[in-house]
Amino acid sequence: MPRSEAQKRADKKYHDKKYQTFSVNAKADEYELIDEFCKRNGISKNALLLKSTKYCIKNNIDINNLD
Repeated sequence: MPRSEAQKRADKKYHDKKYQTFSVNAKADEYELIDEFCKRNGISKNALLLKSTKYCIKNNIDINNLD
């Protein structure tokens, strides 16, 4: 059974209240590297970004000198 318009509105209201969006600009070669990694590992780019960020924060990893 499809979701009613009221359910869709309630979902949107919840999402707007609980989530924030940010975007990332990546060079084409960086994007391809990340995209292939995600495909090989069966995860979304969103999951990779969030999990990697939390890992760095939790483990106090200084990323200023990484490349």
